[in-house]
Amino acid sequence: MTENETFFIDITEKKCPMTTVYVRAKLDAMTSGQELDVWLYGTETRKNVRASVQALGHTILADSLVPDRADLYCLSIKRR
Repeated sequence: MTENETFFIDITEKKCPMTTVYVRAKLDAMTSGQELDVWLYGTETRKNVRASVQALGHTILADSLVPDRADLYCLSIKRR
């Protein structure tokens, strides 16, 4: 793994609170400065994952809808 490496997880099939658990587990396995792209489904899940990530001190780099996919979001996170 390199510092500039970007990882990806798809939690679109997961339900809260497991969505935040999967994201946190992946971030815990990464090193400082690495980035994680997360696909997630729904505004409630998006809100919960964003809050959890920020509470842990990580940075949200981007938060956008995935093109041509209704209610599917991509969060780009930088590990602290």
